[in-house]
Amino acid sequence: MTRLKLLIKLAWRNIFRNKKRSIITVVSVFIAVFLALFIRSMQLGAYDIVIKNVAGQYTGYMQLHAKGYWDDRTLENAFLPDDSLLAAIKSNPKITYRVPRLETYALLSYGKYSKGVMLNGIDVNKENRLKPVSERLIAGKSFVAGSREVILGKGLAHYFSVQPGDSIYLIGQGYHGMSAAGKYKVAGIADLKNLDLNNLVVFMPLRTLRDYLSAPPLVTNLLIGVKDYTDIDRLKAELSAEIDTTRYELMTWKEMMPELHQAILADNAGGLYMVFILYLIIGFGIFSTVLMMTEERIFEIGIMTAIGTKKRVIIGSFWIETVLLSLIGVILGILLAYPISYYFHFHPMPLPAEKADVMEKFGFMPEIPFSINPVIFLTHTLIIFGISLLAAFYPTVKIWRLKTLKALHRK
Repeated sequence: MTRLKLLIKLAWRNIFRNKKRSIITVVSVFIAVFLALFIRSMQLGAYDIVIKNVAGQYTGYMQLHAKGYWDDRTLENAFLPDDSLLAAIKSNPKITYRVPRLETYALLSYGKYSKGVMLNGIDVNKENRLKPVSERLIAGKSFVAGSREVILGKGLAHYFSVQPGDSIYLIGQGYHGMSAAGKYKVAGIADLKNLDLNNLVVFMPLRTLRDYLSAPPLVTNLLIGVKDYTDIDRLKAELSAEIDTTRYELMTWKEMMPELHQAILADNAGGLYMVFILYLIIGFGIFSTVLMMTEERIFEIGIMTAIGTKKRVIIGSFWIETVLLSLIGVILGILLAYPISYYFHFHPMPLPAEKADVMEKFGFMPEIPFSINPVIFLTHTLIIFGISLLAAFYPTVKIWRLKTLKALHRK
């Protein structure tokens, strides 16, 4: 312990021997850490809100449906969840909710106009685990379970010039080829924050849709919520081992929305590339500092070895000096980056008006909340220390091979 204190004291004094060089090193580390944390916090926060808006509020982070339904989304591929299936899902502690949906297509008619629509039967009570349709209403009110009422996307309402209180007609094909027709009252109009969904979707109470289709208590898909969507692939593997995969199929949001997943991966790669460049620059900065402080002390090291100081002690002081400089820069970077990320996590950064309109059309919130996941801060702190330790190998090799007489002649 005494030797360690001595090494730390020696390294601390060496830092102040050349204040300008030490300040440059600390500032370069500080800037690199701050920019890396700022970029990654903003990127991962943006990905998080996109995934939660799309997967968490409409498709679910994971869906369970009958085998073959995803390729042939017809009512004939609906299924009745049995008790063993529901028990397997409910018993998993990583799962937060399971929400049934019944989806089919029909022809909507009002006045002299008609249009193909997607009917979405929802369990009003269970839908509250997602973002309920009632929170998206821009006119009218929500319906109650079992009522003969519907909620239209605002694009459909505009197309038909429908207002809450009007009645629309639905014509389609029911279960096992039976004819389906009915008259329903428009309870409300919703803005689903997605152009395609607004122009296509009609929400109905689940029981009402089953009656319309003359169908038993079937569902086409079961939406599954999770505590941590980043661990979704492992959860899928766990559930697949407990269910009959010859009858049922599990799909994660990555598989249901491959375009979104690929877009996130591509953008993430760009962010990592920028961070890599930052750390490449800082790596050269740290190495140049270590190189200079080693070369300018060759004579001093020669004197120390001549009077009996062991090389491992000198090497230890160099390592501690390098780590201390990096540590100061890292701490300063975190102290500035974390409060900014914390603020924008709870007060998301708004997008400019033009970009906000584009984001809203595609169903995304026009704001960027930053991520305050501690893994981000820990990861980049460890990267800096890794770079520092790599840079410290140069004085280690240089001092270990140093000849005392040769070093004394460098003066």
